[in-house]
Amino acid sequence: MDEIVVGLDIGSGKVCTVVGELGVDDQIEIIGIGTAPSLGIRKGVIIDLDQAIQSVKESIESAERMAGTRINSAFVSIAGSHITSVNSKGVIAISGESPEITENDIEKVIEA
Repeated sequence: MDEIVVGLDIGSGKVCTVVGELGVDDQIEIIGIGTAPSLGIRKGVIIDLDQAIQSVKESIESAERMAGTRINSAFVSIAGSHITSVNSKGVIAISGESPEITENDIEKVIEA
């Protein structure tokens, strides 16, 4: 199987997932798509985390079924007037019982 590339767009109206297979000459063939209503998100702000998580899960699971593959990573797109970005590279170990990324983890990786 060729390399799999996944895009995940989290919008206020819907969550979209697209799965592509990188083939010969770096051509991407779309092998799966999934969409779900974007619940818990309004104007780019998460107002209900549980609903937002469920929307993302539904979109990903739908794309996985169509593509016949498991999604392990994705390029994520989010928008909003409150969004800022920092171009940075860093690696840290995520420890503890839960693999959840905390605010402290984010600060550490930005400083790395």
